[in-house]
Amino acid sequence: METKIPNANYKDSLLECDKKQFLETNKMLLMFHILFAIPELIVSPTHMFVVNLFSIAFYLYGFVIVKKSKKHFVIYQQFIMLEIMAYVFFAVIIFGWNCGFQYWLFSLICSFIKDYASPDKSEEKRSSFINALVVVNVFEFIIMFLITKSINIPFADTLPDNVGTALTIINAFLAFSAVGAFTRIYTKQMEYKYSKLHYQADYDQLTGLGNRYYMNDLLTEEEKHSTQREGYSVAMIDIDHFKKINDTYGHNNGDVVLSEIAKILSKYTSDNINVCRWGGEEFLLVSSHRVDYRDFQTILESVRKEISTHLFLLDHTNIHCTVSVGAAHFYKGLSTQDIIESADNNLYVAKQSGRNKLIA
Repeated sequence: METKIPNANYKDSLLECDKKQFLETNKMLLMFHILFAIPELIVSPTHMFVVNLFSIAFYLYGFVIVKKSKKHFVIYQQFIMLEIMAYVFFAVIIFGWNCGFQYWLFSLICSFIKDYASPDKSEEKRSSFINALVVVNVFEFIIMFLITKSINIPFADTLPDNVGTALTIINAFLAFSAVGAFTRIYTKQMEYKYSKLHYQADYDQLTGLGNRYYMNDLLTEEEKHSTQREGYSVAMIDIDHFKKINDTYGHNNGDVVLSEIAKILSKYTSDNINVCRWGGEEFLLVSSHRVDYRDFQTILESVRKEISTHLFLLDHTNIHCTVSVGAAHFYKGLSTQDIIESADNNLYVAKQSGRNKLIA
C-alpha cells in the first residue's frame, strides 16, 4: 500500500488548486463573450460588439496573468468582478432593460463573489469586502433601471421584440446556470481543501504514514469486529539507539533513517495490515482479525531482519540499524489501551534483553 507524502507547503498547494478552478472559470467566461460577439459580427456589429472585444481581450490576458506572481493573480480575480459589473452595465444601457443582462448581477452575488472576492484578505476584511460588493451590485441594479426607464441614451441600440425576448431568455438561463456552475467549482475547491486538511490531520508529513489519530480510528474499528475466537494484533516497533544516530549524524540523517524504515514497513502493509508512525522513533503495526497471530509474528520477524540488513547511507557513510519489536494479541475482555500496553511491555522486554529482537 503506497502512501503519497503530502505537500509540505500547504498554502502553495491550495494556490495551485485555486488556479485550476480559476482557469476553468476564465475559460467559461471567455466562451460566453465569444458566443455573444460572433452573432453580432455576422449580423451587424453594434456598440456592444466593441465591449465584447474588450472583454475577450481581458479574459485572454487572464491565461497570461495566472503564470505570474500570486499578487498579480489575486488582483486579476478581483478585476474579474469589476469586468462583469461593467459589462452588465453597458449591455443594459445599450440594449435596454428588457435584454436580461441584469440577471448576471444575481449570479455574481450568489456565487462568484464567494469564490473570488479578496482571497488574500483576512476573514473579517473579506466579509466586509463581500458585503460592500453586494451593496454595489444592488445599487447598480437600481441605477440601470432608472436610467433605462427615464433617460434616452444616444448610443443605445434598439432590439426587435423577438430578439429582445430571446436575449432575455438566454441571459436568464445562462445567469442562473452560472450559479450552479460556480457552485460546482466552489464545491470542488472545498473538497480539495478538506482532503488536504484531512490528510494533514491523519498522516505524518515526514514518512507519509498514518499518525496516531489515524491508527486510533482503525483500532476502534478493529475492536468492534474482534471476538473471543478471532481478534486483531498489534506490534510496537522502536528504532534501537536512535538518539545516538541523531547525536552522531544529525537530525536530518535521523529523518533519513525514519523515512527509509517507513518505506520498508510499507512493503508489508496490505488490506489486513496497517502501519503508522506512533511517535518519535516508534511505529505501530496492526493486523486485522483476519490475520492469524502466528502469521503476524512471521511477518514481524521478516520486517526485523530486513531492517537489520538494510544499509542506511548517512553523510556518505553506510550504517546498519536495528529495531526492537513488541507484539500482542487481542483477547476477550481487553481494551485497545490494554493491548497497546501489552505490546509496549513486550517492547520493553526486547530492549532490556539485548535489542534487535521480537517479543510476542
